[in-house]
Amino acid sequence: MPATLQRILHPAARILAGALLLVCVVAVDGRPVVFADSNIYYWMGQMQLRPARYALAPLIGGPARASEDPDAADEAPAEMHLRRTEMAARSPWFGTWLYVTAGWGDLWWMTGLQALAASFAIHALWRALAPGGRWGAWLGLMSGLAAGSTLPFFAGFAMPDVWAGIAAVSLAALLFVRARVGPVSQAALGGLLVAGVAFHPTNGIVLAGATALSALAAVRWLGRPARDLVSGGAWLTAALIVTAVLNGAYAGAIRAATGDTIRSPPFLAARLLADGPGRRYLRAHCDGSAAGTRSAPRWALCRFSRLPLTDSQDILWSGDPARGVFGRATAEERARIDAEQPAFVMQVLLSDPVGVIAAATGNVARTLVSVQLDDPLRDPHFYLTDPDWRDTFIADLVHHLGVCGRDETGCRPRFAEAQSAMWHGGLFAFALAVIGWRLSRPDWRRGLRRGLAPVRDATSVVGLFALVLLVNAGVTGALSGPFARYQARIAWLAPLAALLVVSAGDVRRLRKDVGGRASRD
Repeated sequence: MPATLQRILHPAARILAGALLLVCVVAVDGRPVVFADSNIYYWMGQMQLRPARYALAPLIGGPARASEDPDAADEAPAEMHLRRTEMAARSPWFGTWLYVTAGWGDLWWMTGLQALAASFAIHALWRALAPGGRWGAWLGLMSGLAAGSTLPFFAGFAMPDVWAGIAAVSLAALLFVRARVGPVSQAALGGLLVAGVAFHPTNGIVLAGATALSALAAVRWLGRPARDLVSGGAWLTAALIVTAVLNGAYAGAIRAATGDTIRSPPFLAARLLADGPGRRYLRAHCDGSAAGTRSAPRWALCRFSRLPLTDSQDILWSGDPARGVFGRATAEERARIDAEQPAFVMQVLLSDPVGVIAAATGNVARTLVSVQLDDPLRDPHFYLTDPDWRDTFIADLVHHLGVCGRDETGCRPRFAEAQSAMWHGGLFAFALAVIGWRLSRPDWRRGLRRGLAPVRDATSVVGLFALVLLVNAGVTGALSGPFARYQARIAWLAPLAALLVVSAGDVRRLRKDVGGRASRD
């Protein structure tokens, strides 16, 4: 076999094998899994591609205009006006990805491609950290991730969560080992980084914060020249700029076509209300207004001030008059709540800074240790039987994979959250112990002092992953709430880091390298 072809086929075969290992776990669990938000993501992707689909109708079949499209039949102007008050919270670009991969195929296509993206990013980083790594080492690493981490379950989850970790791995390779990654792989990693940042609004915030801190630490404590990190930082900056331009163009196009400004649900206000400080402030400043006096209420939220307001999910999404806020508000009320949110948050913070900080700290702490699977193990039975859900895109996505039995109970995942808490939680803790043990070994510390590239680079990557986990818990826990999915989506970075420090830091090779370097010095 020619050497050039061999250099291409061997890595490609390893990447494919790694992806297949991840997909096998999804198959053992039963099938890919959907979530409530999968419906609106799919719809947003379909909306994005409708013009192209209508234009290609003579070639591919299907409706040629909206008036012939059954999927557009329920899109009354008033309903669309209401939907646009929450569309900014979800990425149309992930929606496009979901629609193309699952809508033009099925959720197995989406799963396979997401597993392939994860395997490629991990392989690029592993190969740069352990250039002498062989097939056995690679299969061992990916088998460990498949069997012992949350990664495969998120690869098979019809949500953008897996892309947070894929983006973090891609960024680690571009930031710390770019010189040992080929130009084609660099471009592909850059594309995965852009996708990860564009597919969810929190990913760019988390990566930007973690990168700034890890770069400072690498320069200050690991002796890395700052100029070596500029290119990796430029990739992240480019991803943030591209995402901002795309989102701005998307919002501008909707505003030009409809006159509506797309908005987000009041996640932070809901968090403050559910935690207590916001609820106490609202009730203290809405006396009379909620009861219908002539004076206009100061806040749009005052209409709901007598509700329990103890659960952020109820506040945001419930249509129950006894519990819901945003889900029951009119489009005009939603717009006003969104516009008032910054001022409301500031007033709550000024009125009870200790309460806000204490609640946020508790939420962050609970998020940090919640590494078990919950939503990626969700039974689709509710979506398939509830009158409001069974005729939506989400039911189509499930049924496209096969029937679920006469009573729709045959598609339940085989694993449960309690099992995940024991298995994935235990292995997460074990991975942290392995990392601590490996980085504390004398040969590793000597390698750091002498600037050995495998040791320094692996330590830099571990530091970035640790900061991604910390910053992610801070951002999602404080701003949205302590929901397990937010941390579990990147919890697989800890087992990956443990496997990488073992792969990159073989004890005997490091001892030989350290000894050889010492004799030359």
